[in-house]
Order: sequence, then C-alpha cells, then structure tokens
Amino acid sequence: MKAVATKSLALAAAGLLYMLAAHATTPATTAKAAAPAAGATATNDVTVFARYNGTWKTELTHVQTPYSKPSNETMTVKNDCWHSEVFYVCDQIIDGAPKALVVFFYNAEDKVYGSFPITAGSENAHRGEVAVDGNTIIFPWQINDNGKSIYMRIVNRFMSADAMEFRQEYSEDGKKWMPMATGIEHKVDGKGSAKSK
Repeated sequence: MKAVATKSLALAAAGLLYMLAAHATTPATTAKAAAPAAGATATNDVTVFARYNGTWKTELTHVQTPYSKPSNETMTVKNDCWHSEVFYVCDQIIDGAPKALVVFFYNAEDKVYGSFPITAGSENAHRGEVAVDGNTIIFPWQINDNGKSIYMRIVNRFMSADAMEFRQEYSEDGKKWMPMATGIEHKVDGKGSAKSK
C-alpha cells in the first residue's frame, strides 16, 4: 500500500495546511528546500509571508496519481496574520473553521526560511523548510513509500497581490515533478489583520 500524506490533502488553504500533512506524516524526513536561483529576489525577511494575509477563494483540481485521486473543490481561506521582528504568524480559518496556527521564520545565520504549523491537537511542532524565490514560495517534504523516498512539494506562485497559482507535485528523484493538484486562489479582501506585536 502506498504511503500517502493523508492528513487532509483536501485542505489546500493557500499552501499552508498541506504543510500540516507533511509534518504529520514525516516529521523526521522533511526535505531541505532548494536554494533560490541566481538572481532570485528573496527578501530575507519574514514579511515576505505577508502576501498570504487576508481572505482567499480557492479552486483546486486534483488528478489521478499514485498519491492523489481526481476531484474538484472550492473553499474560502482566511489568514489572520501578524508579525514580530523574527516571526510571521498566520491563524488560518477554512470555511469558517479554525484549522492551524502557522509560525514562519527566517534564520539569518543559516539563511533559510522555515515554518512551524500548529493545530489544537498538536503534541509537537515540527519545523518545515520553506524556499522563497521571488514571487514563488515552495513547501517541500518527503514521504516513505515502501522504503523509497518520494519527494513532495507545494508551489505557490503569486501572479499579483490578489492572485496566486497553486500546484502540488511529487517526484521520485527530486528533479522531474509530476502534478497532483493545480488551482488558482483569488484574494477576496485585503483584510485579515496586519497587526504587529
């Protein structure tokens, strides 16, 4: 039987809840994010995640793969976010139900982004790597399929301040990526809160 990140692949949620599936499935084998390409415009600042703030209408299409099944879904995702000097935090609400608190950070010493997704039922918070490359944010992880490492990733490409392209992909070698789900997310308001602690 295939090992699948099953903790609600249906909850795409601007890419953030997929991280919960990744951490819940393989906390010890999270894939290291690729470094941004030469000339990338990473900001090296946690406010890069401020683009998630607000309410988003999400439409996704899942396809048949060894790790996904065909389906279509829509949802409304509200990210109520704030930041301190080191952390950017989003309280995520999906279709009116609170789902997760996602704590983003940038480690200036190691020059890496990361996140800690937390749910009300969390016993531990597992760090996930995050790659930021200009208008693209990537959340990578791995699963174990009968002893073989399968690479997974969520790709969010911001086409504008109010529109985002979503992709979930898998790879057997970390190079050739196969689609599992694609979609578009549109911001329906600029709210959420932009509070600073």
